[in-house]
Amino acid sequence: MHTKRVNFNMQSDCHALLKSVCAIKRVTVSEYCYSLLAENFAELVRTDPQIRQMLISGNYPPGTKAYHLKKQILEEFNFE
Repeated sequence: MHTKRVNFNMQSDCHALLKSVCAIKRVTVSEYCYSLLAENFAELVRTDPQIRQMLISGNYPPGTKAYHLKKQILEEFNFE
């Protein structure tokens, strides 16, 4: 599976807080941010028809998180 790097900027004090939260949770900043984004995206595909259609229209390799989410959404919304 290929991964892509995502970079974003934040203020120094927020960055320090983020790193502290991750240390307490014993996860990396990447893991923490990914989980938040994945949770938000899973909510969006259930509440926003345009984003749901975007997910359903995509082709994802079997076994990937996107593949499993698409399969789950197809079942939840009874799409054939």
